[in-house]
Amino acid sequence: MSKADGLPSFPNSRPVDHSTRSTEASADSTANVVLADDSALHQLHARENLATYLKLLWNRRHFISADTKSKSFSSGNGTYLGMVWVLLEPLFQVAVYALVFGLILKISRGMDNFLGFLMIGVIFFGFFTKGITSGGNLIQRSRSLIRSFNFPKASLAISLVFKQAVDHIVPAFVAVIGALAFQWEKGISFSVLGIIPIYFLIHIFAFGCICFAARASAFFPDVTKILSLVNRALFFTSGVFFTIERFDTHPLLKTIVEINPIYQFLMAARTCVMDGVLPSLNVWIYISTWSIAVAVVGFIYFWQAEERYVAIR
Repeated sequence: MSKADGLPSFPNSRPVDHSTRSTEASADSTANVVLADDSALHQLHARENLATYLKLLWNRRHFISADTKSKSFSSGNGTYLGMVWVLLEPLFQVAVYALVFGLILKISRGMDNFLGFLMIGVIFFGFFTKGITSGGNLIQRSRSLIRSFNFPKASLAISLVFKQAVDHIVPAFVAVIGALAFQWEKGISFSVLGIIPIYFLIHIFAFGCICFAARASAFFPDVTKILSLVNRALFFTSGVFFTIERFDTHPLLKTIVEINPIYQFLMAARTCVMDGVLPSLNVWIYISTWSIAVAVVGFIYFWQAEERYVAIR
């Protein structure tokens, strides 16, 4: 436009070529692309095959050992008596059950060493109880560790059962010595050493229970309530405070109790300590089969959800 129109004039300028600028920007971005070889990358928290998984667990053995040592005998932390509770707790439990079942309900009638029978029953049954209930919410309690590090999650269950095996040594001694003390006139037989393999088989069985409870409660928290009910049912069907002769007139109930592996474990322990003989070969096969089967199946059941635990909140 001319000056006569009263509008300002602008110096001559050429139009911008946007296609050229776009081409230059594209060339610059292409020049900054870095190609990487992703063949060696792997997914975090992925489930490895079973053989590799077992190798990873072996490689984490030092972590498992350190975790076991740091948590063992910790039940009395924050109390004045501290580790003394490891000894006092089973004694108080036996005292309460002896009062209820021995003096009030008179279940002790006809039994030569009811207190020894009850000590082994209550204390050793507690080993199973800890294995069943402690697995509940194990993943939830460890979620900060699971999200921070990539490691085989079964190491948590292994560490927990190792801790329990260490913590239960003192109560086991209390049960054995107490049972022998109440029948001191019979003396001590070498069969009492049979309690050692029974003790290990119990904790192998407990490991399987921990694995089952840990995975089930991770995705369905209500399982922890169900486990409490299961423990109560097992307490009254495992011969903790009664002999199997009580069901002589009820064959079906007697059979149910006899096939209960926990009952067989308790009776095997009593046979070694109180009867002065080793359990029969059939009993050894029965409790060994149950321990190995529960541990193996529980471990595989836990491993199959390995990659899903990181998402638990």
